[in-house]
Amino acid sequence: MLIVDSGDLFIEKEDIPESFRAWTELKADLIGRIYTRTGIDALNVSETDLVLGIDFLKRMEKILDLPFVSANLTDERNNPLFKPYIIKKVSGKSVGIFGVVGDTGEIVSKVKKITRGAVGVQDAIKSAESAVNDLAGKVDLVVALTHQGVGRDWVIAKRVPGIDVIIGGRDRQKITVPREVGKTRIVQAGEKGQYLGLLQISFEPDGNKPLQNNLIPLGGNIADDTEIKSMTYEYQKQLASLHGPGEKTQEAISRSLTSCSQCHQKEFAAWKATKHARAYNALVNRGRQFDPDCLPCHTTRFEEVDGFIMKLQQEDLVHVQCESCHGQASGHATAGKPIPSVKPKKEACIKCHTADRSPSFEKEYEGHLQKIKH
Repeated sequence: MLIVDSGDLFIEKEDIPESFRAWTELKADLIGRIYTRTGIDALNVSETDLVLGIDFLKRMEKILDLPFVSANLTDERNNPLFKPYIIKKVSGKSVGIFGVVGDTGEIVSKVKKITRGAVGVQDAIKSAESAVNDLAGKVDLVVALTHQGVGRDWVIAKRVPGIDVIIGGRDRQKITVPREVGKTRIVQAGEKGQYLGLLQISFEPDGNKPLQNNLIPLGGNIADDTEIKSMTYEYQKQLASLHGPGEKTQEAISRSLTSCSQCHQKEFAAWKATKHARAYNALVNRGRQFDPDCLPCHTTRFEEVDGFIMKLQQEDLVHVQCESCHGQASGHATAGKPIPSVKPKKEACIKCHTADRSPSFEKEYEGHLQKIKH
């Protein structure tokens, strides 16, 4: 078995506030150690993987022995940043694995912005051609790890013969039946670790390489690895130490549970009966109350003006309170100005009730709305 990843592994966002950097590095380190534990064989580098800087990735590559590959990311002198490909031996066969990130204007500009011009993106097709030519005659199977989307994967498959499998990412497609372009098959496994893609490839005497593709849901029925669970627990403890209760403010920041309830008693009572009023508890029960990945949807106006701030950890701003849906209401509370959003639109809900977290939410929106209506 070979284990590979197409990119966007460590970070989803392009901008990391300086106050979040320590947490972001902790999380990236945890993911890297987990991948080392699972035996990762090749890891493509995407644009957001560069957010913490090349030096950070190079340290991870050295210390954790992470097998980064990229055939088209270069430094300011156009020298390769990472190995263009890796050759692995499995079941008596040699497998060549190379990586590319998309060279569209959008991706190139993001790489330039993220790295402040320190990293360049070379032509993806030419880079793929070069990797395939280098691997020709040396391997029995050629695998491309890409981060550019299925459409661009199709172009590479069409323009670069010799690639057996393209394992793609970026547009978060869940491809159960591989897309075929000539002799090349294209697959993706969705997003956010919801599925594990499993390709089983056979080698037949006539040169054909039939494959079976399965997307395995990574649900609660799969037991935790005890070592990784312990690593995750230690990470949560480090987060608590990093962002736990520290500097407090005496200012009365919360309005949802004080000012709002005084005038809107009926609405307040209705809110108290909803899961929104207990949202933060779900994090506490899982030991994730200091995780910035989770807090935006379990606190009130996370990292916004007069909202829940990691540094302050205001207890009166936990849970999904009035201002989470209706917007900052300081003017309403102090001067009787209109509430920013009297009737919040569905867009306010799907920021947290995303398709990956709540697959049927948009379809069943009206039913969910009735549960919180007041």
